Amino acid sequence: MPNSVGTRVPKPIPLPKRPLTVQPPIWAKSRQEVCESFEWFKSYQGGVYFKGDIARGYLLGGFYASRDLLARDGRLIISHGGGKAESVHSKKGKPTLQEASDQHEGDKSVRALLHTYRLRKEIALLIDDRYPLFPYDLSAKKDCTYVVLGFYHIVHAWAERQPCNNEKGYVVRWKFAFEWCERQPAPWWLPPSGAVCPPDPDQPEQAAGPLEGRCPACKKKSPLVYKEGWMCLQPSCTAFWTFTDGVLGPEELTYDESFLAVSFRCEHDPLEDIVPQPPAVPEDGVVTSRRFSRGWHCKKCGRLSSRYKWQHWECNHCGETMQVMGKNRIAKEFWGQNNSRFMTHKVHDPANTIRMCSLMQGTVQSFNFPIKRSPGPRGTIYAVLGNSIVNRIADEIFDEYQEQAKTGELQFRRFPLRSHHCRGELLTNYFSQNSGEPYQYVGGTAHTVPFDAAPSAVVKARDLIQSRMMSVMQAESQPYHFNEVLSAAYMEEQSMSFHSDAENGLGPRVASLSLGSCAYMHFRLLKKYRTDGGSGNVPKSLTLFLRHGDVLIMDGADIQKYYEHTVVPLNFRIAATARYIGRNHL
Repeated sequence: MPNSVGTRVPKPIPLPKRPLTVQPPIWAKSRQEVCESFEWFKSYQGGVYFKGDIARGYLLGGFYASRDLLARDGRLIISHGGGKAESVHSKKGKPTLQEASDQHEGDKSVRALLHTYRLRKEIALLIDDRYPLFPYDLSAKKDCTYVVLGFYHIVHAWAERQPCNNEKGYVVRWKFAFEWCERQPAPWWLPPSGAVCPPDPDQPEQAAGPLEGRCPACKKKSPLVYKEGWMCLQPSCTAFWTFTDGVLGPEELTYDESFLAVSFRCEHDPLEDIVPQPPAVPEDGVVTSRRFSRGWHCKKCGRLSSRYKWQHWECNHCGETMQVMGKNRIAKEFWGQNNSRFMTHKVHDPANTIRMCSLMQGTVQSFNFPIKRSPGPRGTIYAVLGNSIVNRIADEIFDEYQEQAKTGELQFRRFPLRSHHCRGELLTNYFSQNSGEPYQYVGGTAHTVPFDAAPSAVVKARDLIQSRMMSVMQAESQPYHFNEVLSAAYMEEQSMSFHSDAENGLGPRVASLSLGSCAYMHFRLLKKYRTDGGSGNVPKSLTLFLRHGDVLIMDGADIQKYYEHTVVPLNFRIAATARYIGRNHL
């Protein structure tokens, strides 16, 4: 047998595809829409989604490997799995090429796929518009980037030696053969004449399995996969990828017809419906749990859409809507949320970058931010804790926010992030609405409501923030007024990532009102100002435990210049953050 290991296998020249004329039952435009709406696939980056060491979903994309195959009109698909392909990574700001490396049985993705294979579990297969072997052109359907094929079974799993431009000249890759599960209707992309009836359970099986041989070196069995002859397919064996005469397998190989003909016999219970089902209102009436923040499947056109409006779900393709009404939450529901580690705050920074100020007046706690290379503190955080009087006002505002968001008077939205590494649009992990002066950070300037048209909940929130701020800073010669309020709503398990309010034109003071669930607010020094050169994880400097009715004031532009912060609610929470925005912001 010829040994041509060491040269790269050329990718196949894609054949012209036929237009996709049928409507896919489940499809999406962005990766986020798939991950938020389809329970069988929630992986934002990798091609294998697994849970509890069981592979549930597998995405076929544009990364082709030798001997990938689509046969029987898509009822049989062979693909490589497990990652570790050649890739470009950023190291200290510079792109660095990382060579492809061997896949191993213990790798998370490979292990999950093998476990699914051995347990004979079903797995959902998806493709994107870059998958070269699907015979139909997804671009014939507008915005059709991802499509769910259906349920399959892994009928074969084996390791191959594939040529690669690395030091060894090859890598070990695991291959998996997926066969259409016949306990579901025929593949949706086939015309009616291409459909076949499920096998009769009373009929004998077509074949018990592929032909096998036992390796004399490792004593393990391997199937006869290739027409050219039997090889040991155990990557840990010294005879791996060699024929019985000791010759290495060639670059060009053809699948043995008997190997491809073996059919899987389903022995499992009837499958659940692969089409995502809409959420039902729970008995307690709570519709702010994680389930209600996820996407939905439009029954009219098949599109998966993220929930980007608080008022209802809305299909991004045909405009169909779905609304689930529930009860308003009250602050009393969250009284039991306690923090066993500290009551209100914890200073983490061992270098005392943040110090607890000596000022402790009633329900006000103050923290100074001494900035190095300066003579003294350059910023102060005030935690103005709620009390019985303030909380009664906060209760009313909390209820109004929910009522006005429910009717659409207050238009909470999830807006696209400006920078990310996910294919397609990626929305924020919280809902927001801006009132007053336009604020570019969220939603651009086109989604701002002037204060004279703002919902009453927003106006009352700004007034409460203003009054609480004045109670702390009574000695100011000129009152500080906010002209913008960004309202943010977090359903269960939603949060805001680390950021700073350091945009050009923003005033030096930022204040926010907490409503509903308790939340952790973490501060950390920006990476470029760390004394350790910014290596490793960025340590937190200060953590605050915010409760319903608390007002948090960040006073001093250097807090935003040198630090960033994040908010992690424990459950459903609304926050109103007030700023002063100057004319040079836009």
